[in-house]
Amino acid sequence: MTAAETRNNRMRSARHLSILAVAALLAPGMSLAQTAPPAPNVLLIIVDTLRADRLGCYGDKDIETPTIDVLADDGILFEQAIAQVPLTWPSHAAIFTGTYPFHNGVQDFTGQPLSQEFRTLAEGLKAHGYSTGAVVSSFVLDRSWGLARGFDFYHDAFSGMAFVHSDLALVQRRAEQSVDQALAWLEGGRQRPFFLFLHLFDPHSPYDPPEPFRSRYRQRPYDGEVAYADQQLGRVLQWLKQKGLYDETLIVFLSDHGESLGEHGESEHGFFVYNSTLRVPLIIKPPARSPLRPRRIAAPVETISVAPTILQLAGIQDSIQNQFQARSLVALMSHGQAREDQAAYGETFYPFSSFGWSPLRSLQTARYHYIEAPEAELYDLPADLQEKNNLAPGKGDAAAALRGQLLELVGRYPPPARDQRAAGLTPEEIEKLRSLGYVAYRAPTSGPLVPEKLLDPKHKVREFNAILKATDAFQAGRFAAGRALLQEAQRSDPDLYLIPFLLGEAASRQEDWASAVVEFEKALKLNPSFDQAMLGLGRALHLTGKSDAAKQWLRRALAINPQNFRAWFELARVQARESPTSALGSLEKALAIQPQFAPALRERGVLEIGLEQYAGALRDLERAVELGLTDPVTYNFLGIAYSRANRLEEAAASYRRALEQKPDYADAHLNLGFVYERQNKRDAARQEYETACRLKRELCQQVRGRLD
Repeated sequence: MTAAETRNNRMRSARHLSILAVAALLAPGMSLAQTAPPAPNVLLIIVDTLRADRLGCYGDKDIETPTIDVLADDGILFEQAIAQVPLTWPSHAAIFTGTYPFHNGVQDFTGQPLSQEFRTLAEGLKAHGYSTGAVVSSFVLDRSWGLARGFDFYHDAFSGMAFVHSDLALVQRRAEQSVDQALAWLEGGRQRPFFLFLHLFDPHSPYDPPEPFRSRYRQRPYDGEVAYADQQLGRVLQWLKQKGLYDETLIVFLSDHGESLGEHGESEHGFFVYNSTLRVPLIIKPPARSPLRPRRIAAPVETISVAPTILQLAGIQDSIQNQFQARSLVALMSHGQAREDQAAYGETFYPFSSFGWSPLRSLQTARYHYIEAPEAELYDLPADLQEKNNLAPGKGDAAAALRGQLLELVGRYPPPARDQRAAGLTPEEIEKLRSLGYVAYRAPTSGPLVPEKLLDPKHKVREFNAILKATDAFQAGRFAAGRALLQEAQRSDPDLYLIPFLLGEAASRQEDWASAVVEFEKALKLNPSFDQAMLGLGRALHLTGKSDAAKQWLRRALAINPQNFRAWFELARVQARESPTSALGSLEKALAIQPQFAPALRERGVLEIGLEQYAGALRDLERAVELGLTDPVTYNFLGIAYSRANRLEEAAASYRRALEQKPDYADAHLNLGFVYERQNKRDAARQEYETACRLKRELCQQVRGRLD
């Protein structure tokens, strides 16, 4: 027994005796329930994309994770915790609702937000007096997907420039910034017990840890990201200890999924359901008054058990417990022995919904991991941790038994009925999608677990990796290389709607709007319900002068997903010239969904300038800059708003900031000249006018004769 274990056992024994002593002093007839201690604070930490085997407490001797290791010493560590889906948003939806992805409908990142019919952990805690706060570190968990329900504070603001320069999936924030926000919220003086959800995204690709972790883990940048996240988590736990809150706080630490790091030919996650991406760390440190003691538990458990466990340890009874599809882990933590039939489910529909290949479902026990695929797989986990030796052909009985158990589980919790016609699809389009395999799985499962005649992802990993390399090439600006990779994959699989979609996105980044229109239309012929392709097509049509068609496609995207605030934003940009009032209405809807979306704030500010609503324009443009939208265009319009408000020094400073970034910005030179003229700085004004005229000949007429 380690010194830490001895110390913890003594402390918990003393607490146990104290509880017995209090019970002995109670008056006859008075129950412990009548003098229940206050509800514990709850801290839920989810570190994205974290493999269990990359932590010291899980056996990695080559990484420094002292914060998480100490937390493991103080709590219960689960050696075989299994995520229900290896994708960020679907996994979080499962964790927060306590429901399987195939039941709640959030199975990948191409679907709709979480349905209102599902209650979340935050809603359950808030209803029982908790102050609820969340800090998320990636746009993937943006509030528009539905995870913010039940939170008093949900920090999902990201740098405005990130939306300009990065794909949405790469819009994120480093752990240090997120921990700063979490500590600021904790310092806010909560009078009630608090529930804080802290999400860190750092181990997600691309791996780029800050110093000193970049140098220390130069050959292992993923590990460097993990060590950096651990260091930042140390600040949170240290704050709890300094405030005397650590002992009585229920802390739950886990990941949403792991990372393949090249195993089975997969570089990242989402495509397969091997334990490199399904097995995650799970550590639960109960409040000090709990009789639970530190231990390690080997039985397989599911991450959808986290919400039931938190509510039970907090002593809460709530209606959300009626929707839970997994048991609380408290009983298992108490005695350490699992049920004989205990198993953990996992799935990925990413190969299916994005590529039209077969989905994958899996079920694993303490010994076996069964994967349902066109070519089934079975692995003996104690003997084959890396899942390299498929035993399914020779162990038909074991595979059949697990398959039957899997079929029973999926059939027990059918997905909610979804009316595809309500999503804006015609019967012909629904039938086309069904023929391609895109919506057949939405029906309650009563037969095969996977649609027939779909290709096994094991045999398509080469094409999958080519597509990933193409997206990386586009992100790096190597468009010709990216197109060549996609065209090669397209020759092998001409029905992949994702390929023309990605080609459309690449053409948009190069501002080749005519080509973008062609590619997005191809994508929508293959998948008529893909709202992101509708969004891209609407934008491209607008920029080729086809505004009426653009509005039709954007409204169709909104019929499928009314929470798509980027579609509201693009619709406003189409409406801006013909009807500023309609455009303002669309921007209001975008900002009602995501009030931290800096580009929408800027566009509203620009429209308000045109409508001479200068106070509102200043608020919106200043807020856009605060959110990190610091490009020349924003600074130019902010300067106009300052000028209209007669704040000339601030106007001049804003124009100069625009020109620092873009010295040839003719409009900013012109506007700065106007300010200098009003300040009676005639020479400076004349110089700005001359520069504006030289850069943009059509401006010459505006300045002719002004300073004669």
